[in-house]
Amino acid sequence: MKNTRASATLLVSQFIFVLLVIPWLIVALMSFMIFDSPDSVETAWPIAVVVFVWAYPLGLIVSIALSWVLYHKRKFRGAVWCNFIPLIWLLPAVYVTFFLDSF
Repeated sequence: MKNTRASATLLVSQFIFVLLVIPWLIVALMSFMIFDSPDSVETAWPIAVVVFVWAYPLGLIVSIALSWVLYHKRKFRGAVWCNFIPLIWLLPAVYVTFFLDSF
């Protein structure tokens, strides 16, 4: 017996995460502007930011695959938790956008 609640959660959240690839593409293409300053190559944080931004599709694909594998192994709680791995990228973006007044 499959868990319909878990499958609905997986489908809805994965649909939302895939839709967020469109704004991610804009952010990813603009992320290279972080190297505009001549001093930016000397520090490590701009490279870390670009790697973090460009890792989103990989994290999304891994979380989708892993969550459905766990779902079919009847580990529903683990499937739902693994499904929310892309929140690692979204929560900092929401925090910077809405809660930082310095911008």
